[in-house]
Amino acid sequence: MTETMRRILALALLLPLTAVAAVSAQDGFRPTSEYVFELDGSTDPGAEVFVQGQGAAFLIVSDSIESPLLVEPRAGDVKAVSLLKVARQADGTVNLLPNAVAASEGAFTVEMDGVTFDLDGHPAGLMVKPPWIGDAGIQDLLDYSLEYRRGAEDYTASEPILRELQAEDRPVTVRVFFGSWCPHCQMVMPRILKVAEALRGSKIALEFYGLPRGIGDDPEAKRWDIDGVPTGVVLIGDREVARISGGEWKIPELAIKNVLDGA
Repeated sequence: MTETMRRILALALLLPLTAVAAVSAQDGFRPTSEYVFELDGSTDPGAEVFVQGQGAAFLIVSDSIESPLLVEPRAGDVKAVSLLKVARQADGTVNLLPNAVAASEGAFTVEMDGVTFDLDGHPAGLMVKPPWIGDAGIQDLLDYSLEYRRGAEDYTASEPILRELQAEDRPVTVRVFFGSWCPHCQMVMPRILKVAEALRGSKIALEFYGLPRGIGDDPEAKRWDIDGVPTGVVLIGDREVARISGGEWKIPELAIKNVLDGA
């Protein structure tokens, strides 16, 4: 891959971060799990990453670094922030108080999956979190993604439909293929996880399998003939009866009910 192509791909990844107008430093930063902080070639497990707006700026807080770091895609550099100026809120967000920025740490370099920079002689970077590949449990995915967890908490499934599904007496498996990198999955996976939790202990079991961006290269995708995500393969016993895909997942409990009503 040429350097030009690498930069094009990197800028495509960062486009959502730069396509919006910058917001003021006093606007809130919300926690995100879509990015990780790397230091000396390894992911810093204790680092917290916060995002402002739709990606106007990122804040990195970690005991591994002397000061929090402000990464501003539009400005093209990384700035040190006074820890005393980072105000944590009860809802998990943080605000930067006036005059929070202390000094510039220098420019960053755009890479294919994030940005890298030098931090006091140590290689560092804000990188896109590696996608989830393979089987996953409900709790695995809620722990993996703050966005999934928040979305699941906010979604209210239909109680009458859930009761009907919980009364299903046939053994049903819904194998959900998703991509943690997929924008549509970001919207519907929290809802699917909420429904999966509600159906624990019933005859309906939801299984989850994460696919890479190159879906067709994954052996499980080949086995099940999956060419897009999110796709749910619905089986009654060992027999496939239907598939749920795309916009059908908007109301997951209704999508599953509709399949079972016709099976």
